[in-house]
Amino acid sequence: MRSLVLAALLACCGALSAQVVVLNGASFRVGQPVTGGSWAAAFGTFPSVTQTTATTSPIPKTLGGVTVSVNGVAAPVYFVSPSQVNFLVPFAVTPGLRNVEVKTSSATLTGTVRVISAAPGIFANPTGGAVLNQDGALNADAARAGRGQVISIYATGPGALSRAIEDGTGAPSSPLALTTSTPDVFIAGVPAAVQFSGMAPGFSGLWQINAVVPERAFITGRVPLQVYMDGVDSNEVTIFVQ
Repeated sequence: MRSLVLAALLACCGALSAQVVVLNGASFRVGQPVTGGSWAAAFGTFPSVTQTTATTSPIPKTLGGVTVSVNGVAAPVYFVSPSQVNFLVPFAVTPGLRNVEVKTSSATLTGTVRVISAAPGIFANPTGGAVLNQDGALNADAARAGRGQVISIYATGPGALSRAIEDGTGAPSSPLALTTSTPDVFIAGVPAAVQFSGMAPGFSGLWQINAVVPERAFITGRVPLQVYMDGVDSNEVTIFVQ
């Protein structure tokens, strides 16, 4: 569905200048910036490309004959298809409006993306956010979080970290790569206490936030969840609370 919507976006707007539209790779929210180390998705028409997903670590910088560069820096490429390319924004890319170049075996397509110091995006699915309950179950209507319990929120784009990570490699487990700022988490509009904020060990570009569901009686059923990092808002997703 996202591919169809973005194809329409390209059809109506792409003729203005860009050959690709680059979005935050977690939220897919139009106009939302990205940051170094975060997931991004380029949408366009990529000729001679066969759908391929990377299966090795570190994530390669060439996949299925496709390469991506941001401001001239080669990016790890995780997924390619005739209409979508998912990649990691290199950590070295500094804030500003940056050029993106997608090269296939038969064409070079260009676009731009705005890079800022922190650009939170929560991974989402058709029914809610990528959130695990305290027992490790994926949060859903049939598997709700309890008030006072800890949930794990999975996102991208936290910005500065406590230690460097090489582009495309899994985050370390010892010591952990923590965020230098603490995010603000809101559940049903109520601040939620954050117990952990850092990169999920073993994964590339995956930010994990552990937060406590506020013990407020009105927080029940399907409720909104949103994250702010250094004053920048994420997309809003929903979670289910008992």
